[in-house]
Amino acid sequence: MVLIITINVVLRTITVKLITWIGYDTYSEQMTRVINGVFIVLFFNTGILLLLVNANLMDISGLLGRIFDGRFYDYSPQWYVSVGDKLVQTMLLNAFMPPIFEAINSA
Repeated sequence: MVLIITINVVLRTITVKLITWIGYDTYSEQMTRVINGVFIVLFFNTGILLLLVNANLMDISGLLGRIFDGRFYDYSPQWYVSVGDKLVQTMLLNAFMPPIFEAINSA
């Protein structure tokens, strides 16, 4: 969970810096691009990667099964205990990170 949050912070910072470096004609257009870019990057890192790393896709394809050879073939009570718990904890922590960063940056 801490690793996911750390990677999210790094990805968010990189995305904001890259979009700011690119520059846009108006501030609102730039902010729209920043918000959309950060959403896509964090959604992929938090949601999709966590699911794929723990998924076992051997039944789908031999190649995918070799790449994604996690413990879980399907959603089960054990999946909810291990993966679902991490996902919910990460989401809760992400919900409170913006006010924390705002407090740190304004100090």
